[in-house]
Parts: sequence; C-alpha cells; structure tokens
Amino acid sequence: MLTLIHLIRILLTLVLALLTIAFVVAIGRAETGPAEKLALLALIAGCIFLAAQFTKLATRTRQRIQRR
Repeated sequence: MLTLIHLIRILLTLVLALLTIAFVVAIGRAETGPAEKLALLALIAGCIFLAAQFTKLATRTRQRIQRR
C-alpha cells in the first residue's frame, strides 16, 4: 500500500512538473502577450501549490497507514 501511495505521488508530481515546464516555455515565446504571461505565472504558482499539497497528503496518508 505504501508503495502505491509513493508511486501515485511521484506520478502526480511528474505531471505537474511537466506542466510547469510547458508554462515556462510558453512565457518565453515572443507571441505571448502580457496578459497571457500573467495567466501563465498564475498557472505555474498553482502547479507548485498542488505539488506541495500532494506531498503533504501523501505524507499524512503514509503516516496514518504506518500507525496501523
């Protein structure tokens, strides 16, 4: 069970990391306007926040399972 939780956390973090990289690349493009750059920055912040939440949730779940 712990391995499954760890695997899910890694996969979700990987997906969020790939999205973040895509957003950073999009910011660097010349065709991206100022409003779009602001929206992309908000999406990057959201991805980082979600990654932190996934890690916290996985840690709590792992601790809860280990107590049993």
